[in-house]
Amino acid sequence: ATDVGIYVIGLVALGIVVLGLLSYRSEGTRRTVAVIWDLGTFWPRTVHPFAPPCYAERAVPELARRITALTTRGGVIISGHSHGSVLATATLLQLPEEVLPRVALLTHGSPLHRLYARLCPAFLGDQVLHEAGNRINWRWINLWRNTDPIGGPLFSAHRPGEPPRTQGPPGTVDRRLRDPTGITVQLDDTVPPPINRHWPYHTDPTYETAVRELAGRLDPNGFPPSR
Repeated sequence: ATDVGIYVIGLVALGIVVLGLLSYRSEGTRRTVAVIWDLGTFWPRTVHPFAPPCYAERAVPELARRITALTTRGGVIISGHSHGSVLATATLLQLPEEVLPRVALLTHGSPLHRLYARLCPAFLGDQVLHEAGNRINWRWINLWRNTDPIGGPLFSAHRPGEPPRTQGPPGTVDRRLRDPTGITVQLDDTVPPPINRHWPYHTDPTYETAVRELAGRLDPNGFPPSR
């Protein structure tokens, strides 16, 4: 057993070195390792005691305090890309009831359903996602692309112009973005439009439209009087 343990430890060490070299040379490998690292370090050490320290134990309460303070000045739109959408949703569940009318949520490239709802349904399953939506009266927009290997729809994977597959407010959350935006070369360019995949969504015009829509849906009666 001792000999086997020594060989296993040696292989693990060798595997870490090889993985580090592959990550250095391959952008795709780096992204995969980053996703696994984010997923593992999000949970507290009580779940897996040999993991690195959990950053969510500090980040979520700090975000909640920051958002609570900002709501004293007006409405707040929480925007989270990729794993940031997980932190944003977890923070939303920690906010005091009195500030919720002043809060809206914008997620993009979110792995909430594709990864977390499937791997950790007791903590971020469909029931929890519905609870988060109800807390802010469904002032929630989720942007996603078919080409995104990490992010995806949360409630209804319908295309633009099609009726939502989920009835009620949850069916209005997901907004699918076309990617690529076209297949022909623009007159002022020399190459076809790029495939954005998991690239941050804030450069897409739909992102600005979503921000404006959510800002218009914030409850003006929930704001404190101006000073």
